[in-house]
Amino acid sequence: EQDLEGALQRAKAEHKLVLVDIYAEWCAQCKELDEKTWPDAEVKAWIERNAVPVRIDTDKRRPDLAKKLEIRSYPSVILLDGDGRELRRSLGFQKPQGMLAFLNAR
Repeated sequence: EQDLEGALQRAKAEHKLVLVDIYAEWCAQCKELDEKTWPDAEVKAWIERNAVPVRIDTDKRRPDLAKKLEIRSYPSVILLDGDGRELRRSLGFQKPQGMLAFLNAR
């Protein structure tokens, strides 16, 4: 958690993507993702196969990344390649099926 740099290194070594979950402690939709979407078996399986997940609080703990990642709302879910290039971004709460559609988009 909070270690984007470590997640990028690991993703590059493992030939995976980086799934960045941007949250804030006060964010209700972020808590919904944690309770309803991330625990979903299909979502978890996709992440295990394809990505190195990292959760980052850009509000309090890593404000340095808020500007770099252009965070304008919470939650933001960002898929990066192993070099840190953004592939796509999802804003707001997504139910498991919506998140899978986002993750599988090409």
